[in-house]
Amino acid sequence: MSNLNIKTEVIQASPLATLILSCKDVPSSSWLDYVKALLAIAGADGEVSDEEMDWVFQDFLNIVGATEEQVEEVRSFDFKNVDLAELLSSLDIDVPMNYKRTLVYDAVMMARADMVYAKEEKEAVAKAAELLGVPFFIAKTIEGLVNTEKSLEMIRKSLFELEDDEAHPIQDLASLNMKPASVLERNTFGVRFTSEETQRNYGYALMIISGADGIVSEAEKDWYLNQFCEVSETPMAIAQDVLSFDYLNGNLEEVLNNLKVDVSINFQRTLLYNAIKMANADEDFPEKEKAATEKAAELLGITKDIAETIYYLVDTEAKVLKMRSTLFDYK
Repeated sequence: MSNLNIKTEVIQASPLATLILSCKDVPSSSWLDYVKALLAIAGADGEVSDEEMDWVFQDFLNIVGATEEQVEEVRSFDFKNVDLAELLSSLDIDVPMNYKRTLVYDAVMMARADMVYAKEEKEAVAKAAELLGVPFFIAKTIEGLVNTEKSLEMIRKSLFELEDDEAHPIQDLASLNMKPASVLERNTFGVRFTSEETQRNYGYALMIISGADGIVSEAEKDWYLNQFCEVSETPMAIAQDVLSFDYLNGNLEEVLNNLKVDVSINFQRTLLYNAIKMANADEDFPEKEKAATEKAAELLGITKDIAETIYYLVDTEAKVLKMRSTLFDYK
């Protein structure tokens, strides 16, 4: 069996990993053994697609905050010649959650990265669940959870029009001071292209809407800084500028007019979506904030039916997150 040479004792997980996985300071050996197990499960049928490998290296390892050295250690792991039963039976991962269930979850997520959950992959996941001692009904429940999350992802893509428009490509992004957003950023927050000007004005709009009740709470600021900014890679200088913005005297219509509507894929809907998420960060959505989001929807030209669909989407995502937290026994 191949071994990973772990040189760093602890991976300081990113804020996004803390949110998604409820993990913060986790021993490197735990994270990397976890990834090693994922690769072994995915490779149980003798093949791991490029999309599945991208999921590991571009999504998962990025989320947990692995260093370049640790990423290279994972790349060198010979998962094709691993005894899966031996590997899984010897796992002892020190994380504040039911890692056996999350391992099944992530194995399904990885297997579906190429949009195909083949029979062989299902069998490999089922075998892994059995070896891990995860009951069959729990494994099927986890598959159902992934299906639900994938369905929500497709709804986001449709609402935010995130599918690539090959017939009308945007030319010369550099001259517009724009850059393509990451896959995670696109699918999580519905942002396809970003620039510093866009990030600043987008943040101002979020502050004005969230502060419509007279104050932007610490929970709302934390959501903006440690979730939105982390995923969108908003520079800290811009984030601090946004957090110090005089939102009580800000003009929402003026801020919206400053956004680069010519290069954002339906930024109007993504802005409303993120404004609702930020306003809900403190689990309190008072009438003034609701009225502000309704005003924003009107200014953005979003019809009532679409606005209400976005409200329901955010609400459903929150419920699914609670379901995941319960199922995975986050500490």
